[in-house]
Amino acid sequence: MTNSLLKKFIRNNAIVFILLNSAGLLSYIFQVVLGRTLPPDQYGSFNSLLATGALITTPITILHLVFSRFIARIKDQKLQHIKSLLTISLKFILCIALGIFLIGLSFSPWLKNFLNTETTLPIILMLLAACFSSFQQIFIAVCEGMQRFLSLGMISGGGALAKLLFAILFVVILGWGVEGGLLALSFATFSALAYGIWQLQDVFKAQAVDLHSSSLMEMTRFSIPSFFMITMVSIMCNIDIVLARHYCPPDQAGYYATATILGRIAFFLPSSLLMVLFPSVAKATVSGSKDNHYLWVSLGLTFILSGGVFLVFFIAGQSIVQLFYGEQYYSAVPILEIVSAAMGLLAMSHVIFSYNMARSEFGFLWPLFGGVILLLSLVFLYHGSAKTIAWVLLFSTATIFFGTVLNRVYLSFFHPKPSI
Repeated sequence: MTNSLLKKFIRNNAIVFILLNSAGLLSYIFQVVLGRTLPPDQYGSFNSLLATGALITTPITILHLVFSRFIARIKDQKLQHIKSLLTISLKFILCIALGIFLIGLSFSPWLKNFLNTETTLPIILMLLAACFSSFQQIFIAVCEGMQRFLSLGMISGGGALAKLLFAILFVVILGWGVEGGLLALSFATFSALAYGIWQLQDVFKAQAVDLHSSSLMEMTRFSIPSFFMITMVSIMCNIDIVLARHYCPPDQAGYYATATILGRIAFFLPSSLLMVLFPSVAKATVSGSKDNHYLWVSLGLTFILSGGVFLVFFIAGQSIVQLFYGEQYYSAVPILEIVSAAMGLLAMSHVIFSYNMARSEFGFLWPLFGGVILLLSLVFLYHGSAKTIAWVLLFSTATIFFGTVLNRVYLSFFHPKPSI
């Protein structure tokens, strides 16, 4: 039985890995198109806005953890319960999206000064894209929870393809610059939403049933550590671009953005594995089955993928930067080597985060929180150059990694049974 489950786990990993990383490849082509079309200062501005939008919508991404855990525990009337969950979530996200837009609009003059943009129009377009992205997260979360990994990959891949096509239209052909790139994000996300509705027709057609108050309370309790985990991981992935834009000259911020966009491949390439790891471990936890083989397979694959990315950038970083961005971005190469190492360590840590979350073991939040505070504090004190910020990022992620490993070792030896 264990062998068949492991084979299914590996097969699902293969499906998600191919589809989501195909979407990731299209997203990187989108970045290359913008990087070659925009000068370094505008490219840095675009990615600082992109990172800000990602930070704003971070709380919404807890849905994929909460939904996966809840759906794994449903034993009967599955579609009916999921329909209820989907309906409640859409109404909730509508309120959240309106709040994001209105609050962001009121803070747009401050954001304009902090991110050094010329007008507030890019801020408004970023907020619009963030609102659409919030709704997209619901459909991705439902597909993950139902283990419809093919649909999940198609929603992500279709959105990435649409983003690239709209970027070619708005940025390359029409020459709308940063604003064109942000418009491309909004149009692409709206397209992915339409496709997600079509993919979940059976859920929308199901008859909703009332959710037990105990289930809602359990989801609420689980949402709290999920929120802290995802928020802090998002900060580690995005805040450095925003801080580089704020503290560094515009050209250095552009080089840093370039290095980070490429370096994050070491984090995002294996991250698709977590889409399979979390629901698999959550289901095993409910049934009382062994689940450590899921952790070791995911860690091993992540080490190979992230380590391979780092080696490629370490050996051929200059050639890769020249190929994708041109000679004007050569200054990004030393930063790229540091950032890719940091993202590799964060990817390894993220596997353990997801495994612990599925088992309701939350002690890893302490080293993660400590690493975030360390990053923010050190960048506040030491931000003389973009390379300095990159070294701070590496030191902070190394601290998180070693703290997380120690926590996992402690749990394995002294608390081997997950709390259900």
